[in-house]
Amino acid sequence: MPQTTRNIAIFVSIMLLLTVATQSLYLATLSGVGIVEGWPLRSTIWTMELILFTGITIASLVGLVRSADMQWGWAALLASGLINILQSGIGLSMFLPAAKAGAEFAPLMGTLLAGSFLFYNLAKAILGLSALIFGLPLFRSDRTIGRAVGLVSMIVGAVAIVLNIAAVYLGRGAIPFSGASGSVATLFAGCAIWLSSARNERSRPIMK
Repeated sequence: MPQTTRNIAIFVSIMLLLTVATQSLYLATLSGVGIVEGWPLRSTIWTMELILFTGITIASLVGLVRSADMQWGWAALLASGLINILQSGIGLSMFLPAAKAGAEFAPLMGTLLAGSFLFYNLAKAILGLSALIFGLPLFRSDRTIGRAVGLVSMIVGAVAIVLNIAAVYLGRGAIPFSGASGSVATLFAGCAIWLSSARNERSRPIMK
């Protein structure tokens, strides 16, 4: 893994772990809170996530161009980043006006929520794919920690793919733990990318 790609891998892994942190904060503070009542904090978190996903998308594009052996993984991260940008944008630009419009516009709010969650679950499924792809070379490595993280990353990635594709098909709220499985897959994707960059750094020959 070239030095530039290693730097990108570290950057993306940090960004992925930060998105897990922001989504955990969202669930801990805003579950059950209305759109209007929780808007100041909700919009702040979504803006942070929009910035993080933009960084992931740009860095993944560079990784896709520069990495000859992990192009599918970088492509999955790029696609998930773009979809998450779209999903965050829907929430930031449309949720508050629709919520303030009143009960007569409740069907519109329901449509926006359904569309937003479709993109949310689709992005989680693709993040599950990235966790599976980046976990595979770790699982094939000769280090116990790497093999363990790689195996777990592949398992949670596969679970996230199945649950979130089912959620896309069946609609919002139909599949319990679909979003949570995607967040766990994101966590392990970040760890797998980080460990892969560290493994390649250790295996790089020393120039004399």
